[in-house]
Amino acid sequence: MKSTMKHVIAILLVLVLAIGCLTGCSKQGGGETTTKAPETTTKSDNGQKEDTTKEASNKPAEIRIALVGPMTGDNAQYGQQFHRGVEMAVEEYNELGGTQIKVDEFDDKNDAKEAASIANKILADGGYAVVIEPFSTTCAFAMAEVLDEEKIVTISPSCSHADYVKLYDYTFRLSHVNVFEGQMAATYMKETFGSTKVAAIYSDNDWGIAVDEGFVKHAEKIGLEVVANESFIMGQTKDFSATLTKIKQAGAESVYYMGQYTECGMLLKQVRDLNMDIKCLITTSSYKIESLELAGDAAEGVVFMAGFVQDPNNTAQVEFTKKAKERYDAKIDNFILRAYDATKWFEAAFDKCESTDPDVLKQTLCDVGGEGIMGISGWFQLNEERNVEREFFFMKWDGNKENPGFTMIED
Repeated sequence: MKSTMKHVIAILLVLVLAIGCLTGCSKQGGGETTTKAPETTTKSDNGQKEDTTKEASNKPAEIRIALVGPMTGDNAQYGQQFHRGVEMAVEEYNELGGTQIKVDEFDDKNDAKEAASIANKILADGGYAVVIEPFSTTCAFAMAEVLDEEKIVTISPSCSHADYVKLYDYTFRLSHVNVFEGQMAATYMKETFGSTKVAAIYSDNDWGIAVDEGFVKHAEKIGLEVVANESFIMGQTKDFSATLTKIKQAGAESVYYMGQYTECGMLLKQVRDLNMDIKCLITTSSYKIESLELAGDAAEGVVFMAGFVQDPNNTAQVEFTKKAKERYDAKIDNFILRAYDATKWFEAAFDKCESTDPDVLKQTLCDVGGEGIMGISGWFQLNEERNVEREFFFMKWDGNKENPGFTMIED
């Protein structure tokens, strides 16, 4: 990345992290954070320990966690990745002996009403130590409305809306704040694409609206002209031709897409079919091999934003990737990695505090996250507002048609 881009990103990160939270984490030592991973890690580093059994303690023989996600329907691929990541993390933990973790799985179908119903079931049960929960912002909010008042700790692998930890006291997440992603997108389109006129296509839901607002506000602030700003309905919109024609006629030089991989593949094909001379920037939610498979040659020249890269120096990630391929024939993406890391984060906190009391567990999650965790999704750290700091990357199709993948854009 260009040096100017790095400086702008650093400034944006400071701005986002300055967003206040009335119910944040209290940490010793002034809550200072570091900008690079710690040299040594504990069990929070993917649950790895030199000995093969957990030390004896007064911890319970078994604890239960609830996993909630879209296990069926149009978004089932995301829920299935959650299932795989959590299952692998729990099995590794249980193999160490001592307290055993039992997972109960719930299918929210990516529907807010279903998510709220599940939250009430979890509340009525009263036996869950933590909830690893929804894929979507809308479902995450629906559950938090029910669970947070009763002090049930939740960790979302993917919810990125700023209000998720602002409005609720016992919520955690592994994603960056979505407003920051929109700001970074605008900066990239100006600094790297060299655009002066830009367009946006965003999903008409809580997540998409929030990312788009961050994008539009920052685009205008840095002197970009947003000539078109169009929404679509995920799971329903199949034809983007009218939207793309409008964007073309408006003179946009680049377009930022905020949605999931199914629509991403269709959109890129339609951009190609309309012979549009326009640069495309794709949100992190579509940074998936499936996007490349659906788009085919239409992915050429497209830039994808990414919250992780496959790192050959991250030995735990390499081993995890191998196991996931052998066991599930699963592709590696943010969702399987962060579901795994979310579970490991909880396990590390539970081992440290040996308690499922929500207030104790919340503070211990803050403490462990505040120290920084080298997960298989990369290094991340929790700040005092319970927001996650992690690095961004920009990726492109590697050109392999038989077995497509991504490669990092270095400039």
